[in-house]
Amino acid sequence: MSIWYLVFLSPFLSSDPQNGPIMNMDTFLGLIKELETALPDSSAQDLAQLLISTITLPSSSPEVLSAEQASLIHTLLTYKVVASKGESWQEQGVVLAPDGSTVAIRPFLRAMLWGWKVDWKWENLQEDNPSLAMSLAMCFAKSEVSLKAPQDFPGGFWDSISMPKTFQLQGAPSKCDLTLAYINGALDGTLLREMLIKDTQKMSSLLQSYYWGRPTKSAFRRQGFHDLLKEGQLADEIRKGINCYREHAEDHDLQPIKDERLNSIAHEVAKVFEQQYLECPAVIPRCMWEAKPYKGTPTLLKPPLSQVYIHHTAEPSRPSVSFQESAANMRSMQRFHQEDRGWDDIGYSFVVGSDGYLYEGRGWHWVGAHTKGYNSVGYGISFIGDFTSSVPDTRILKLVKDFLKCAVRTGYIVPNYTIQGHRQVGNTTCPGDALFQEITSWEHFTKESK
Repeated sequence: MSIWYLVFLSPFLSSDPQNGPIMNMDTFLGLIKELETALPDSSAQDLAQLLISTITLPSSSPEVLSAEQASLIHTLLTYKVVASKGESWQEQGVVLAPDGSTVAIRPFLRAMLWGWKVDWKWENLQEDNPSLAMSLAMCFAKSEVSLKAPQDFPGGFWDSISMPKTFQLQGAPSKCDLTLAYINGALDGTLLREMLIKDTQKMSSLLQSYYWGRPTKSAFRRQGFHDLLKEGQLADEIRKGINCYREHAEDHDLQPIKDERLNSIAHEVAKVFEQQYLECPAVIPRCMWEAKPYKGTPTLLKPPLSQVYIHHTAEPSRPSVSFQESAANMRSMQRFHQEDRGWDDIGYSFVVGSDGYLYEGRGWHWVGAHTKGYNSVGYGISFIGDFTSSVPDTRILKLVKDFLKCAVRTGYIVPNYTIQGHRQVGNTTCPGDALFQEITSWEHFTKESK
């Protein structure tokens, strides 16, 4: 079992997670507000240290904590992945954030205090949640891991979006797989740490501005973290981490390796992580926006495809700036497409919200119903809103461009793919005059109909 899955158990932790607290960011924020009221002079860092020490050093917990608060802290900060019924796996110590992503609280607080870089004290490396750089180093340092194969950072789904209690991974974790929730926590903590360096704030106000702002900053965590990195910095930290692990861990199974090969591994690890995670926008899966099942049996596509068709929804006409709005719009569109139009599912392959996320419609593998006559040869990407007289925010446009670059890299579309507006192949004004004018400047746009 990987080092980040180890855990300090506590008698406070309920053995039945169904009877535990609602596992969303509101619960964590409520706890922080209670602690700030009881400890008004405590900084954000003070509270982060208190919460972590309550787990690692229970005897040092302040008397100000009630039994209920201590129990909640242990539930929120006890991070582990455990086998559930059958072949399913549950990830514990994670919460549903307002932006629709799932965040592990322990690595979040750890990064807020100490950052994402390598821990230089070996006693820190023996914690259950080392830094992100150290986790990547230990994860990929194994000689049997193929760096050329796509690395999976598994996500999952909640039992309920309104009252989440348990989070189930989509597939079994391997010993070298970091989860999306773990990475989200580490990145968010790092970015909040940077915010505290620039402007001292209470933790509650920091959480509110980051997760509940308009638009929420957390939706851009990957881009924000990527912008912090200096060239070669991630590779350098991973190299330090592999060296540190190799020199201090008595039972490590790493083979002797020359410095030149070590540098090569570190650079490859950094490249894989940056390309497959930081540079690829997050997609909210169907289970998270509570999609209804596909009616019938979907027809499979045969990637890589050569076409991308850009749409706007027109109705709803207002861009959605939060996960709640986007998810509701997805459900509304699916209901309209299935019930009013008689289609098997929502027609689009992917949908773009102005909240900073793409939403999975029929996805990469199912033939859509977005561009009549062309559904089997291309993907349909629709922006939520009416973009006749305005265009989406620049950051949202960049998300889609990055998304398409990643689609080429992962083999879903061919490198010389073409982009067209819906109006070019159908009798429609879609995707709106302003948005259509915008995509005419994109690299793969073509005027010719195929």
